[in-house]
Parts: sequence; structure tokens; C-alpha cells
Amino acid sequence: MANNHLLVVSRSAVIFLLFWSGCLTVIESFTLTRSAHKSRATAGLWLDNYPTKSLFSTPLFVHRKYLDDLDEQANRSLQFHMMNLLKVDEDAKRQSEKLNALSSIIQSCNSALEDMDEAESVRSMDSEPINLPEDLSAIRCFINTSSRSKDHRNCFRIFNGDDKVSLTPNVLLSMNSPFTFLRDSLSYQSDDSEKKRGGMMYDGSEALVWCSLPSDQDFKFCSSVMDDMPFSQLCLGADHDDDYLDVELDVVSINKLAQQNVLCNEQVSNEDGRTRRQCKIKTEDLNVIQTIVSGEALEDEKQTLIKLIDAAVELVRADPLNESNEPHLVLLAHCVSCSVVASAISSWKEQQLQNQQSPQRVEDLLHQALTVVTFGNSCRSFCDGPAYIHISMFDDPWTNTLGAHSGNEDDSGGGQNAVYFHAYSPYDEEDTNEAQKATSLRSLKSHNAHNLNSCLIQYLCLIMRINGIQSFRALYDSARFVDPTAILDINPKHFAVNYSNHGELVIPPRIDHELLPAMIYATGGGQWLWDNDDESHTDFDEVLPDEIEARSHLEESFGYSVFEEIQENAAVKKSSKASEMLLES
Repeated sequence: MANNHLLVVSRSAVIFLLFWSGCLTVIESFTLTRSAHKSRATAGLWLDNYPTKSLFSTPLFVHRKYLDDLDEQANRSLQFHMMNLLKVDEDAKRQSEKLNALSSIIQSCNSALEDMDEAESVRSMDSEPINLPEDLSAIRCFINTSSRSKDHRNCFRIFNGDDKVSLTPNVLLSMNSPFTFLRDSLSYQSDDSEKKRGGMMYDGSEALVWCSLPSDQDFKFCSSVMDDMPFSQLCLGADHDDDYLDVELDVVSINKLAQQNVLCNEQVSNEDGRTRRQCKIKTEDLNVIQTIVSGEALEDEKQTLIKLIDAAVELVRADPLNESNEPHLVLLAHCVSCSVVASAISSWKEQQLQNQQSPQRVEDLLHQALTVVTFGNSCRSFCDGPAYIHISMFDDPWTNTLGAHSGNEDDSGGGQNAVYFHAYSPYDEEDTNEAQKATSLRSLKSHNAHNLNSCLIQYLCLIMRINGIQSFRALYDSARFVDPTAILDINPKHFAVNYSNHGELVIPPRIDHELLPAMIYATGGGQWLWDNDDESHTDFDEVLPDEIEARSHLEESFGYSVFEEIQENAAVKKSSKASEMLLES
């Protein structure tokens, strides 16, 4: 009896120990799973989804595998194939499915950003007041000084140091002379440009509006390259502090994009029954997607552009000879921002045609009122009417494949009577292997021929400086000019010096092989190169000239001391950029 009693007690103790061991395992699993859920922001993964079979048979290695799955899902970063993302599918059904999937991503990202904004601090009313120029003090009550980036969306930036300050378009357009105010008060002007009241390439006859994504370009640097030309900025979309955004996306939308090769990732499995997954999206890619579905994501920005065009056209109607001396409206855009501008112009034109106006009259008004300048555009939907100037490089893969350029067959999509300026960039990256080319398709910054600050703006500067042009409208008119008396009896290719004339403009031979690299070096454009530290790309010290060579090329064309003059204009921005690089390192 004693032995039997001892056996029963021993069995009870073993069962008791096994019971508590199983409880502790489940409690540990639940705690770690819930902790992993909070740290990885993985929705819908709780204890009821934990892969256990029974209370006593939960092996620890299953829990580790489960955490590995959590890591993979939480860290899933969507890699977009930019060429397929921007390309318009010839199949209308597939294109519609792609746009619907992208719209679903935008909606999810907007919801995630709203949740983040709730926790973001806003500049209080008791904080130190913002220093404003004297000409803006009278409208201080209308100026937006919020610290949240989304509050400055669809607003005109006020260049006031590093502070986030902007003016809503409704305030600007309610003024008697909105374009004069835009030119004099809302454009970036250095101390030098204020003293000069213009410059070698600017005569004050135009109001220049950059329509750009946040952090897309550095307008202070562009202004210095263009001899302190004053630029204003209309913010398309909102700026983001982080490089990635954690967001919960629909599995169906992800798989639909993966099927169309828009995503470089494989399709997402939903075997566990969950219809949404946690993913990471580059904020840079999010800005691109917004321009593709601009009808929804950037509708407010489009309406602002339409109102600007309305004001410019009304000015032409009321004062055809411009006796009021109001500045001419010029819209500038780079890369994917061009599609937003093109969409706004098309929408304005459709509205006017619905009002029973003749197409010819509408296009004539647009041509007189609006000039559009694009840099490395990725759009072929520019409607007829405005005076278009398209600037791009022959070796730019994005414009050559997706954009409007002179090499397009038949209808180039750049608008009627558009002017094209092309050259070859000094960045030869054709020797990259297939793996590097595949990787480069994931970013619009894969080739420096598409770089505004290190190639395109310098090429525009050379054309205007060589020909003594002081406005973009004068550049367009000169390029379109045809001299009816110029009848040659000898083919120009037989001339000893074969200058490539573009209308009245003179484009020197080898401008892209000598003058363009020299101008990039002199303006400090090499500091804005993309992938400067990537060994898979070209060594840019080899493609850009040294100081002696750059000086010789520029002084041969523009005279002595021009090299120092160009460097002096860009010196402020170069020093600040160098300081930023030192701080990052």
C-alpha cells in the first residue's frame, strides 16, 4: 500500500509539473508574441493565430519560426520596378487594374500618415514668432507656420531659412496683381539678385513657378547656377521626415501589382486567411505613385494650377498688350512632376471647350498666357496650346522611354510647336552589367543624365548664356524663329565651322563634350551627383574635368574671369552642401 501511495503521489507530482511547464511555455509564447506584435507593428497576429496544437505539445522551435515569419512580414519592403510603374499599359483593362491597386496603396498610406500626424507636435501659438520680410508682414495672419509637412501641401513656399512657412494659393490669387507678388515676394532671391534686380539671364518679365515634389530639387542652387534667377515653388504633395513608411496594405492589390511586374517582390501568400499585410514603402516611391494617380491624390494641386492658368489667361484677355506690365506665367517641372502639370493644363482646356469656345481660340489664349519648361520629363500627354520647352539628355533612359522628346515617331506628345533641347551627358554608364541595370530600374536616380542639379540646369544655363537670352519666352521665340530671307545655296554641313542652329539660337559644336562638363564642375554640380559612393557606377572624377581644363573651356567661350564669376555665384550653396555632408558623415 505504501508503495502504491508513493507511486500515485509521484504521478501526481509529474502531472503537476508538466501542467505548470505547459502553462509557462504558453505564457512565454503569448508574451513574446504580443511583444513582437507591438515592436513590429504587425496587425492581426494574436495568440489565437499562434501555431499550437495542444497545451502540452508547443515546441519552442515553432515559436522561433513564428517570430521569423513576423520579421519577414514586418520588414517586407516593396521594391517598385519604376519603368513598369510609370509606363502606360496598352491594355486598358490592365492599366485600370494597376491604377486601382495604386489608389488602394495611396489610401492606406494616407490613413497611416493621418495616424502619425495625430501624435506629431504642432508649433504652438506661444512659440517664438517667425521672422518675415517686410512685404509679407501685412499678410502675416494668412501665412501658414505649421510644423506639420502636410499642412504646407498645395501651398507656395516662403523661403525663410529652415522654417516651414507657406502661403495658401487662395490668398495669392485674390490679389490685384498676383504674378507681381509671386515674383517679388514669394520667389527665392539671394542678396545678390535683390541688388541686381535681374541678371544676365533674367529681366524680371516672368513669374517662375517650380511645380515640384518636396525635396525634389534645391532651388537655391538652381537659382545660383542661373545667375540668381528668382524661383517660386508650389509644393506638390507633402514632405516626409522618414525614408520609409510602415503601412498595412491589401494583399490583393500587392499581388495584382506583382502580376504586372510593377513590383520586384514575389506575390504575398494569404494562406492564413489574412487579407492585409504590414509592409514598408519608400516615401520617395510614394511621391511618384501620387503623380500617377494625380486625379485623386493631387487633385487640390491640380485645381491650384488651373486657377493660375485662369488668372494668366484672364490677364491676356483683359490686357492683350500687357500695358500693366504684369509678369508672364512660366511653369517649370522635373521628371514625374511634369505629368501633374500636363494633367492640369488638359483639364483646363477641357473646361473651356465645354463652355462652347472654339479649340483654336483656347489654344491661342494658352499660347499667349503660358510657357511650360520641363526637365527630363516622363510624360507624353502634353496638350496643344502652351509654349513648351523640353530639355533632356540623349542618354536619359527615363525620358527616352517614357517622355516627350524630338526622337519620338510621328506625334511626340510634347505639344504642338514644342521646342526640344538635347545633348549627351558626361556620365557614361552603358558598361554596367545586367544585374546593375535591373537594380537601377528601381529608382529614378539611377542615371545622372536625369539629374537636374548636376546636368540639366547647367545645360539650360549654357544655352541662355551663349545666346544672351533673358527670359524663357524669349528662348522659345528665338528657337521657333524662321528667317524667310535665309536661302542658302550651299548645304551647311560643308561649312568650315558647322554651328548647329536652333532657329535664331546658336548651339556650339561639342557643347556637351566640353562646355557642359566644365559648367558642372564650375557650379559645383558634382556634389549633387547620385550614387557618388557606389562602386558599380562610373568614377565621376574621370568624366568631369579638373579646374584647369574647366577654366580653359569656359574662358575660351565667355571671356576671362568667367570661371571665378560662376564659382562665386554658387559658392554659398556649395559651402552649405559641404557642411551638410560633413554633418551626415
